[in-house]
Amino acid sequence: MNVVHQRGETVAKQRITIEDVARAAGVSRQTVTRAMNDMAEIRSETRQRVLEAAEALGYRPSRFASNLASRQRSHAIGLVIASFRNPYYTELAAEVLDVATARGWQVVVCSREQGTDLELISTLAGQVDAIFGYFVTPDQTALAAAARGVPVVMFERTAAVPGLHSVDLDFEQGIEALLTELRNRGASRFGLIESDAATDPNPYQPTQRRRAYEKLAGAHSLDSIVVAEESMRGGAEGFQRLWNASPGLDAVLVFNDLMAMGAVHGAHTLGVSIPADVRIVGIDGLSLGSVTTPSLSTLSIDRLAVAKTAADIVDTLLEAHDAGPHEPIVRTVTPQPLWRESA
Repeated sequence: MNVVHQRGETVAKQRITIEDVARAAGVSRQTVTRAMNDMAEIRSETRQRVLEAAEALGYRPSRFASNLASRQRSHAIGLVIASFRNPYYTELAAEVLDVATARGWQVVVCSREQGTDLELISTLAGQVDAIFGYFVTPDQTALAAAARGVPVVMFERTAAVPGLHSVDLDFEQGIEALLTELRNRGASRFGLIESDAATDPNPYQPTQRRRAYEKLAGAHSLDSIVVAEESMRGGAEGFQRLWNASPGLDAVLVFNDLMAMGAVHGAHTLGVSIPADVRIVGIDGLSLGSVTTPSLSTLSIDRLAVAKTAADIVDTLLEAHDAGPHEPIVRTVTPQPLWRESA
């Protein structure tokens, strides 16, 4: 198992496809595949014409397409995470490594701390057969172009263009179950601490988690939302602002467990008792949450299910024996409440 940290390189400005080469050489797509992979049943003159057309256009076949053509059985996966400093992503990476090991796949891991989405995808595209990860670049067409035919499986974001696929997280169903049980336990006034996604290169946009909360928490809870830095410090500061601005809250949902741990600290600093005065619930399901004081309730994301579902998508593409780009495959994992002492 090789785990390598890569830095971004220059991104291709325009994606040249196998169809472009076929048109330039006056041959079929299958003939281009045979020529690029030095396969039999093709005349040397035709192979040379295809290779010259590919060189003139700057076409580089993806490793994914090459492996399909040669029927190689050994594959490599690239994994892009937001940060190695957030334990959610390191736990997710561990699950991806376990799933890949069971399939005999290698894994290359990198983070957005090392480059932009497009830089990382462009770098990985020449080394791996598929790319998993969290991506924030809004232009999905640009993401697919950077991958140059290598399938990309996005987490927590619905794929909408060929070549991209996704494992969606159904936060609406998960948060509905969470809020319903909180109400059953006596909670009636909800607040939310949202991430400002300050490390991302794009302006703030409400997350799926916030949109689900706004839909389900009720109109009276829409004024009880603060946006804070995605860190423990941000969670602590966010809780203090929320508590001072909205006295009487009895339940606070936090964007992720890391921020929720900070919110617990912020409550302690103010002398607020958990859960007697307010219930605090994170989102992620980190194992670390079980050893906080009090232990952290959370909307748990099944990271193993996310990793397996992404690998199943790649298996489906490999079984198709067609380099694509394929229409999006979209599958869903639903987070589930995990009740501990803080709620």
